[in-house]
Amino acid sequence: MAPPPVSSPFDSSVLNLVRYKCSCGSLKPICRLYFCRHCLDIRCGFCVSHEVDSHYCPNCMENMPSAEARLKKNRCANCFDCPHCSHTLSTRATSMATPSPDDPTKMVAKKVYYLACAFCRWTSRDIGLPDQTVASGGWPEQDNCSSERISALQEHYRAIAQREKIEKESRRFLGRKLSYLQLSDKYGLTTVVNRKRAGLPPLSLGPGREELGRPVEISPAEATDLDLEQDLPIELLTEPLNLCSVTQLPQRLAQLEVQPDTITTIFPRHKHLMIKRSQRCRRCEHNLSKPEYNPTSIKFKIQLAAYYHVPDIVIYRIGELVPGKVAQLVIKVTNPTNTGTTLEFLSLTKLRELKDADKEVEKEDKPVSAINPLRQPSIVTAVDQSIGLATAQIALPSSKVYLPPRDDAAEFDDGGVDLAGHTDDRELVVWRKSNKVGLRLEVTPTTGGEQVVGFGIQYHYT
Repeated sequence: MAPPPVSSPFDSSVLNLVRYKCSCGSLKPICRLYFCRHCLDIRCGFCVSHEVDSHYCPNCMENMPSAEARLKKNRCANCFDCPHCSHTLSTRATSMATPSPDDPTKMVAKKVYYLACAFCRWTSRDIGLPDQTVASGGWPEQDNCSSERISALQEHYRAIAQREKIEKESRRFLGRKLSYLQLSDKYGLTTVVNRKRAGLPPLSLGPGREELGRPVEISPAEATDLDLEQDLPIELLTEPLNLCSVTQLPQRLAQLEVQPDTITTIFPRHKHLMIKRSQRCRRCEHNLSKPEYNPTSIKFKIQLAAYYHVPDIVIYRIGELVPGKVAQLVIKVTNPTNTGTTLEFLSLTKLRELKDADKEVEKEDKPVSAINPLRQPSIVTAVDQSIGLATAQIALPSSKVYLPPRDDAAEFDDGGVDLAGHTDDRELVVWRKSNKVGLRLEVTPTTGGEQVVGFGIQYHYT
């Protein structure tokens, strides 16, 4: 008999065994939550605002400013992806015999470079791309036949957006008496007067842009008669189809501007850039996660993950679950902080009462933004996913449990656990080891099948 498969600790089935309730009402595992030490509340991915810190290439690790990344369409200029399998292409060097420039009758070896995929063995020679004399690149690219049309449309709608912005600004100042400073800031009179005093010519807006916000004239799109379009090639009906020479759907969608039909017409694609992002609390706008700027570094300047500050609860052992009968449930609670804390269990009803009391206090004391005190923070609120989720009853202990601080050298210490004067309840505490403790709880299932219990914990954070 084969042994049962061992689940990975990163599988969703293992992570969702114990879920924590975020301040917005959603349920997430502890590894996907943050703890704001300024609001003293838990935040999930929907309760934080994401900011792009830097762009970088995942292959050559080149850092790129945001303006340059936008100009290059978020792609690296030196690295390529294989158009066949999307693996990273590498530059290979080889020698080729060419006539000598001094004596054409003699052949000399010349070093050339081409692109090759180490996974599917695709090379740039398969589609007839000429070899390059330098390893830095200069590879020819496919021309987009619609690039001029797309550029004209972008310029047209950019001018429309500029005109709408000017109209909105004019309506905002309509009927109000404006001062000289407001007029100079709005219409740029200070720059015009200074250039006139210095004897300089006025600034020109460029050809075709004399009037700010005037839409660029573009020709309207013309409809195409499908009856006049070229039909499918006759070879599809007269010759056997070779599926190895036809591109797959993901290969076509990877090059939307061309959408090649055959393998011989696919070109290498520039590699997509990746980003490093920081995350802020939407309530107080303090940083919860901020990575280092260096692309090769995996460290963080600020990392307020919940598993560094919130006690971690794991299902350690559970008895047989029979509807209507009491079963023993042992949970392991770990204190991740360097200070001791006292843990107290709360029922869901008591937890909602405390939350309602906190909301009343928050109405009187509104949060202040850390960036702009005059700005009202945007707080996300979701449907409470814990309502009606519990299917089993749990008997919570009334006594408190002390959790010692985290000590990395405690496993090499022969002494016992320092409880700092606290006394354990023998019916509750099963075992202790360093900053971990096993607690025994009683669960009574009401129905068959999968059982869900819910409770709250209250602890001291310093």
